[in-house]
Amino acid sequence: MQDKYSYDYNYRLDLDADLLCLLQKYINNTKPTNDDFILFNEMKEIVNNPKAINRSIKKQIAISKATEARTLKAKEKIQNAINLLRLENKKVTHYSIAKIAGVSFNTVKKYITLDEIKQS
Repeated sequence: MQDKYSYDYNYRLDLDADLLCLLQKYINNTKPTNDDFILFNEMKEIVNNPKAINRSIKKQIAISKATEARTLKAKEKIQNAINLLRLENKKVTHYSIAKIAGVSFNTVKKYITLDEIKQS
């Protein structure tokens, strides 16, 4: 079994202004020029070989703790919203929970299933 801190890096892409403009052209379906094809090959090389970002174990633990704190806060907001909706005899749905809790609909769907809503 892997330790939750076993990874030691993530990746990033370093694109300069020209490559970023090229990327925007492709997103906007703008017709590329001959120079764009040269840049495109350069960008393809960068995308296929991203830079590794090393992180210390201390940084990994801090990231993990911050994520856990956000998760707990969101779950607490969701549970408070469910309790409030039940107290007011309102229909408890993912949408109503998200609206009351002040979190996104996807966050509610991530942490609460319909079966959990019906059971509790």
